[in-house]
Amino acid sequence: IGVFSGVFSAILLPLFGAIVDHTPHRKAIGQWAAILLSIIKGIEIFVSKSTWFFISILQVLNYVLYQAHLCAAYAYTAELSIDPKEQTIYNARFQTINYFSMLAFLIVVTLTSSLLHVGDIGQARVSQTLAFIVCSIVFGLAWKWFFHPRPALRQVPDNSTLLTAGFRKLSHTSSEIVQHWAPLRYFLLSVMLSESATGALSTISTTYMIHVLNMTSSQIGYVFLCVFVAGIPGSKLGGMIGLKINPLRSALLCLVVFIINTSLAAWIMTGEESQHLMYLFAAIWGVCLGWLHPTNAALYCTIIPRGQESELMGLYLFSGLVFSWVPPFLFTFLNEIGASMRIGLGSLNLFFAGGFVFLKMIGDYQDAVDFALSRGGGGDDDTWSSKESCDGSSLPELT
Repeated sequence: IGVFSGVFSAILLPLFGAIVDHTPHRKAIGQWAAILLSIIKGIEIFVSKSTWFFISILQVLNYVLYQAHLCAAYAYTAELSIDPKEQTIYNARFQTINYFSMLAFLIVVTLTSSLLHVGDIGQARVSQTLAFIVCSIVFGLAWKWFFHPRPALRQVPDNSTLLTAGFRKLSHTSSEIVQHWAPLRYFLLSVMLSESATGALSTISTTYMIHVLNMTSSQIGYVFLCVFVAGIPGSKLGGMIGLKINPLRSALLCLVVFIINTSLAAWIMTGEESQHLMYLFAAIWGVCLGWLHPTNAALYCTIIPRGQESELMGLYLFSGLVFSWVPPFLFTFLNEIGASMRIGLGSLNLFFAGGFVFLKMIGDYQDAVDFALSRGGGGDDDTWSSKESCDGSSLPELT
């Protein structure tokens, strides 16, 4: 499911981005994605042994719609401010609210299930019932009152249709970034690796807890409770460090902590006797998750040229998805050839380390910010406003 979700989302995201960029339907994309997500939550209430396969197929659609929703929401987020400090504060607050919400959700589901004395299937139904109610209310309020219609940022090019514009633009913009815009190039390569690892962490760690640590479903639930609780100070910590030393250095430091924690987890947790240590490692992972995501978003928002926020936020989402299937595939492959699951868990460090290396290649953060501010601002259909690239080479107009 994780592999298919990542592949289909990566394929369809450029189309969502084209609608957001080239039509006045940005709000409609977010609204309809929210409506359909809520409907899926309602259908999932009927999960059972006889419906599990259909529900599992819905998870792929659920993930694709979630990415469409993010594409629309991130387009608004990028336009909130061009000031690095403000973006850091905004994204840290968003992540804090996110973790508070997940923590509250988990507590309510756990308490309700305990009071009703339901089993695993009953707990899943309680969870989806609450998700349906919350999504319907929160999405309804947000898209009805707080997000406003936005005009098309640019027209569909003459040689394209709306169906192909997103893919052509993705290819064209990616090519120009690779050739001429070094900070964005290295940042997006970093995101491709680090975000794929963080996205796979929950799946891989759950498999590890079941098959290596022999933990029960209740114990695994408490582990994720530790992750959510730790994510709250993690997002606060990321915001403070980002303001203190800049988002780039903050992201580098976070990846170092990720690598150390994952290495120690794979080395120390060897069996059932190590179950208690999982809560500690999970808490540190939670801090890092709460720290990295808003820091990456703030960093990206401050090094992209003005006037292309919507398009480039779509590219940011695409970069986070394009390799999302690789860590689960590598973990499964290693398991199938007989390698220890400890090696599989440690394989996540390949992606964290790769993300670190590419972030280091960005160079000076303030230089990247100044370059973006001085060279952006057109909002023109296909023209980057600079003729000189960030790495000093000649940058042709995108026509």
